[in-house]
Amino acid sequence: MNITEELLKLFQQQQKENPFANRSVVFWYDTQSENRNITEVEVTLKQENIKVHFLHKDNAFRTKVLLEIEDMENSYLIYAPFPKPEDEENFLLDILLYGGKYGELQADEIAIWMKELRLEHLAIREFLQEHARFFENKARVAKFQKLLPNKPTVDQVMHTMLGVLCNAKSIHPQDILKSVLAGGNISDTNDVLEQVGKFADKELFYSYIEGYFGIEKVDNNRMANIIETIVFQHFTSHLEEKVLPIEYKSTVPNICRIFVEEWLKSDERSTLKKTLDLLEQKWKVEYALEKHTYQAFLRCDTFAVIERKILDVLHELLLNETIEVTEWKSILSERSKSYWYKTRFNHDYDLLEKGLRFYEWLHSFERDDVPQNGKDLYKRYADKYFNLDQAYRHMQHLFKCESSLEKYSELVNQFSFWYENRYLLELSRYTDDILEKDLKDHWPVEDFLQQKNFFRTMIRPLIEGSRERIFIIISDALRFEIGNELTNDLGNRLNVEIKLQPMQATLPSYTQLGMAALLPGKITGIATDGTVLVDGQSTRGLNNRNKVLQQYEPDSVTMKMEDFIQLGKEEGTGLIRGKRVAYLYHDSIDAIGDSGKMEGYTFEAVENTLERLKAAVKKLTGTYEAVRIYITSDHGFLYQTSQVERYQKTESIQGDLVDGNRRFAIGNNLSAPEGTTKISLSYLGLEQEAVVAKGLNRFTAGGGQRFVHGGAMPQECIIPVIEYRQIKGKARKAMEERVHVRVASIQKVITSYQFIVPFFQEEKVSSELFPRTLRAAFYRNNERISNELSITFNSTGEVTERQTDVVFHLLEDKYRTGDLCVLRLEDVSGRNTKMYREEEFELKLYSL
Repeated sequence: MNITEELLKLFQQQQKENPFANRSVVFWYDTQSENRNITEVEVTLKQENIKVHFLHKDNAFRTKVLLEIEDMENSYLIYAPFPKPEDEENFLLDILLYGGKYGELQADEIAIWMKELRLEHLAIREFLQEHARFFENKARVAKFQKLLPNKPTVDQVMHTMLGVLCNAKSIHPQDILKSVLAGGNISDTNDVLEQVGKFADKELFYSYIEGYFGIEKVDNNRMANIIETIVFQHFTSHLEEKVLPIEYKSTVPNICRIFVEEWLKSDERSTLKKTLDLLEQKWKVEYALEKHTYQAFLRCDTFAVIERKILDVLHELLLNETIEVTEWKSILSERSKSYWYKTRFNHDYDLLEKGLRFYEWLHSFERDDVPQNGKDLYKRYADKYFNLDQAYRHMQHLFKCESSLEKYSELVNQFSFWYENRYLLELSRYTDDILEKDLKDHWPVEDFLQQKNFFRTMIRPLIEGSRERIFIIISDALRFEIGNELTNDLGNRLNVEIKLQPMQATLPSYTQLGMAALLPGKITGIATDGTVLVDGQSTRGLNNRNKVLQQYEPDSVTMKMEDFIQLGKEEGTGLIRGKRVAYLYHDSIDAIGDSGKMEGYTFEAVENTLERLKAAVKKLTGTYEAVRIYITSDHGFLYQTSQVERYQKTESIQGDLVDGNRRFAIGNNLSAPEGTTKISLSYLGLEQEAVVAKGLNRFTAGGGQRFVHGGAMPQECIIPVIEYRQIKGKARKAMEERVHVRVASIQKVITSYQFIVPFFQEEKVSSELFPRTLRAAFYRNNERISNELSITFNSTGEVTERQTDVVFHLLEDKYRTGDLCVLRLEDVSGRNTKMYREEEFELKLYSL
């Protein structure tokens, strides 16, 4: 409702009361006419055929003549821009009285506003009168109505006006301060504060904000003092010792700390980020930190320079190889909660965390003794050494993709040098010794699944024992460490049973031989053009492999994986209808690596392959309701980022060659120059012989030199077999089963405003039990009284490693001794937030 509406009501009600009158006259004595623009009123009344006549102190007689002689037909609003005169002095009193109780807009504008806004407290009237200009704007009034609490106090009305002027989303002091800072700067000439000053006293803002945050009034630069005090409380709350030579005081430091902490988590944090950068420079925080060890501020995340300091320390320790891995895993877990960690320094942390993982496995490798036989070597690789290849790949790929990480080039180069000149060389010596002593004549290693037995061992029993359709994805050059990563990624899906096991590839480890070995039947020869024969049939190309496959399983088909998963459901279903076995071939890593011009993009090809394989599994299980999928490979690969040196190149093989590449040759009467080993292919029943390069050597054949395969190194010949099974029927779960968490406090009593609550993760994360993320905060009478934290419980360690200590800050208030509060734990692991549990605590706080 507004003044125009109120006037129209009076005309309508006067007409109802006097139905035989041909017009109505309403008087409006406006005591607040000074800044009034009644144009809108005139326009609206004109639309209702009501005229407006302006009354002033010298035209009362003229007005009487108009209304009683000249125009007795039209309705009139008599607008008087002055207070109503006393009756004995009012020349128009008789006309006014003719209108009865509806003849005058008796309530002034303040009363109308109070009625509109449902304000009943009489003390509010004076405030509205003092700030009448504010309520003349429709948009301001609409926002005021939206923010105003029910049955507001005078203070709440003041704060609501403040919220409107500051364009805040609520009248809470935190939201008002955020809006002021977002719209200006931290000086008293802030643009938003200037707007406040136009319609109210800035003191209203200052006293409200200073009172809430417990900040003492200062004579100058009050806005800056407010912000600096709040940030200072957040900064010092996590320091072990005094770092800055300045002091800002607040009577409620936890309210300040939690405000900053939660602001940094919100979508509005960009404004605060700029302010923190500004104060970091003003307070010379970087200079102050140089005087202290990193331990002094390990839990502090106020300023970006702190993350830089932590990163520099971690970088230096890794460079010097003096780092304590367990300690720094804990540190990085704590730092990962920081705003700066997740935004400005996420790539830096990502690289150094990958470097830390690499360093951890580096030392594990250095501590091991020499493997005694092939089984020992390959089992060690499948159990742990593959982690070095994986960590190295992750580190190199990130470093190459992010130009901002150039500052870590020395570290990456140092680790690369160790990887290529220590790890790979040492591993190659182990391989050469074992190959020479045992494996060159008897390649299969005991207790390892053999590639040539894959179909007979893994697939045939399923065909005979069930009616399930089996998809077999063969991804060229998918080495074991990539299979491990893929297994972990796919294992995060719901209703999945997944298993990874190592398989020993054929030797030489190359595509034609590996692809043939994965088919049913027996390898019976290698033709003079290098074609590998199974039961006398060619296995070169999809059509020939399809013929071999269908000879042993008529209800089968071979296709290119990418071609198949891009088909529509109807067309794809047509291709696999009635088929028990589908071989899907994928080639990305080998296609890139085998190209001399493209081999530098090998690790990018690995990332692409992982994404494409995950997409394929999703399509197979979703569109085609696949239950069982196998993912494996024909061979692995070796890759080094540095250029291949001359000493790593070996003289080409002479003889009757039928096939060969940079690491192997197959044929008859082959030479075996220095740096090579001649191996028997009798384990395949072949008469030909093969020569493989020792160590990291390459033959001077065509193609690139950094990406190679064909030899006996674990990276080349230990390949993954991933068994993926989608659970159906009654065993299917509606949701993930997650680890259980409990509060490990013996006595649930709070005795200080900053305290630690221990949490215990009852089981380790596994393929059956997923991590759980909880949102935790303390509540009293359903009102939050502490900071709010998200805690992820994802430990795969033993009992002693599964406790997490969490620091809570209680908002300052007058708590009675013996009051109860609850620690509310909400599960935010999935899409929906669910209550997990509540733990009751007793408050025993004797002073602020």
